[in-house]
Amino acid sequence: MVFEELLAAVITEFRTRMRKDLDRDVENTPLAELGIDSLDFFEAVMALEERLGCEIPVEKLDAETTVRSLCIVIDEQRRTV
Repeated sequence: MVFEELLAAVITEFRTRMRKDLDRDVENTPLAELGIDSLDFFEAVMALEERLGCEIPVEKLDAETTVRSLCIVIDEQRRTV
């Protein structure tokens, strides 16, 4: 899976969890500003781990995490496995 496909998969996961269309530049907007709370976030992370077959190191993420930065962390993790 190339980075663009990973980005699309993560955006789709958050759209599904939130049950609404994220119509602005979601890629570079902090997840908290998109209305994603901690429960939504951790449920999405668990679903992505299962879907992508890798563990996502949440300790590398913080309140300013964006979809893009989450994808970078996932991509780095997948390369080390």
